[in-house]
Amino acid sequence: MATFVIGDVQGCFAALMQLLTKIQFNPKRDKLIFCGDLVNRGGQSLAVLRWVYAHKNSCKVVLGNHDLALLAQFYIPKMRKSDNVELQRIFHAKDCQLLINWLRTQKLLIYTKKYNKVIVHAGIYPAWSLKRARKEAKKIEQQLLKKPEKLFNKMYGAKPNHWSTSLSGMDRARFVINSLTRMRFLYKNGGMNLKAKGDIATFPRLIPWFSYQPRKKIKPQIIFGHWSALGLFKNKNVICIDTGKVWGGELSALKLNKTIKKSKHIVQV
Repeated sequence: MATFVIGDVQGCFAALMQLLTKIQFNPKRDKLIFCGDLVNRGGQSLAVLRWVYAHKNSCKVVLGNHDLALLAQFYIPKMRKSDNVELQRIFHAKDCQLLINWLRTQKLLIYTKKYNKVIVHAGIYPAWSLKRARKEAKKIEQQLLKKPEKLFNKMYGAKPNHWSTSLSGMDRARFVINSLTRMRFLYKNGGMNLKAKGDIATFPRLIPWFSYQPRKKIKPQIIFGHWSALGLFKNKNVICIDTGKVWGGELSALKLNKTIKKSKHIVQV
């Protein structure tokens, strides 16, 4: 039995099938954890959703910003963009409601004690302990199940960009979602910058979330996606596996082990 974490698929269904063939995935024996962003831009998002749903007993998903965008547009139709044919195809599919109901039951953070790993789409805010991150993620997961329309109606926005335990309501929910699904860089004062995208060297005045100090110590290794400009990246106790398949890069699978060596545990197509 093996467990693999899969990087950002973003609708690249053919590549996903090639990758699963390469790792010799057996749904009766193996497990998959998707690192978020199953959908958007790759052209085959509906096929990706249908495949993961069909294999839901051997698959887990942490939600990414594109997955949340799909859910938001389903529940708040005025958010839909007519020129996004890929997502429109999902909304008009006969099994759309089934897929949406399943997708909103997925997690924002997964901790696997067996391998001592944390899987999240974008990252964990530096001021958070693992306990805090899990607690805040759980609250959002519960809102997705109970009041998705209320959550999605006010989900978008860049403020607040500083953490405080005094945050409440949608301000708190928005900060948590942004941290777990959108974060890359922080300002020197600890505020999140949600606009900057690209290589670390491109933004010398900003700090990657995993390099910010002070940062709460989290012993388990954090596996994340979202940041394709990093490519396959390992730094101390974090590893990025978004290798930008949708941008002409590769789709990566990371075989979980308590000690990960990139050359031994990474498979790409």
